[in-house]
Amino acid sequence: MLREANWKDRLLFALGKLRAYRVQGDSMLPTLRDGEVVLISRTETVAAGDIVLAKHPYKQSVKMLKRVTAIDENRRYSLAGDNPDESTDSRTFGTLPLEYIHGKAVCRLK
Repeated sequence: MLREANWKDRLLFALGKLRAYRVQGDSMLPTLRDGEVVLISRTETVAAGDIVLAKHPYKQSVKMLKRVTAIDENRRYSLAGDNPDESTDSRTFGTLPLEYIHGKAVCRLK
């Protein structure tokens, strides 16, 4: 579960240290709803269980929010939506290299 943004998060966002991303679709229900805004950190380390913003491997203009389910020895990431019936994820396109990960979701912006 992502926490709500506090004043420090809002300041980092205003300074350009965090980026905002609007959730599109139902692939991360019930954790994230369509239309919610999350703040993304480019500097956070990524671990299994984290929600990340990643580049889609086949649709270059598409970015997606998914949960990291595993990281293999080659630093490739398995991603999955929390709502598997509505998610296109590593079950479809396989694992992704680190360069496809744009950052980690750190909080919700309300």
